[in-house]
Amino acid sequence: MVKLAPYLLAGNCTGPVPIKRITFLFGAIVLITLVPASFAEQHDFVNTLPNYLEIEKGDVIFLKNLTNSTINLRHTGGLFSSGELYTNGTWTGNMPYEAGTYEWINTNSTGTIVIKPEAVVKEAIVTISGNQLEGNVGSEIKNIPVAVTTISPTYKAESIAVKTSDNGDFETTLNLDEVGTHDVIVSYDGKSIGKFSQEVTEEGVREYAGIDILELRLSLLETLERILEIIFGK
Repeated sequence: MVKLAPYLLAGNCTGPVPIKRITFLFGAIVLITLVPASFAEQHDFVNTLPNYLEIEKGDVIFLKNLTNSTINLRHTGGLFSSGELYTNGTWTGNMPYEAGTYEWINTNSTGTIVIKPEAVVKEAIVTISGNQLEGNVGSEIKNIPVAVTTISPTYKAESIAVKTSDNGDFETTLNLDEVGTHDVIVSYDGKSIGKFSQEVTEEGVREYAGIDILELRLSLLETLERILEIIFGK
């Protein structure tokens, strides 16, 4: 059930009051075509819709009637209809229609819903250097996370969400804590669109863990000397 903010329920609401909730999925790409962003956005209103409303294909419209009269919001071509909504009645309308203009009428109002075209297909590039991953998914999906999953040689999986910048850039540090081949999968919108194999040596594991190799070797030599002293004496 959708809950409206308390201030929307108080007094006599006569105009559209929008509330937005956005849900998004993950995905990504590497030197291949990027699948357009897939959003499910719900637009919440009271009594009627704005005279002009832009949405994406697949968005949802939620309408609640807080008047003392019956309302009936419907598309002039019959694609969608709220049916008769009595006081406190609600309607949830899915909008799976193609990009275009859709005229609607209500009991005492009229307006237009514009479904915007889907984002232009882009290409993205992802590179991995050591344990550093960098990439770009284009400005069309800026500020939206991509999912980066690392699978170790022992099949231990770790997945993180990495937010993109205004330019679609993103970067992260991979957890490469085992010797051997690590699979790194980048995904966007729930689809794998880039898979890499990263070979990690024993020195690499220590380096990525922030361990100084020379210091470690000196420490091991000191430990060995102490053991020899204990066994053979000074």
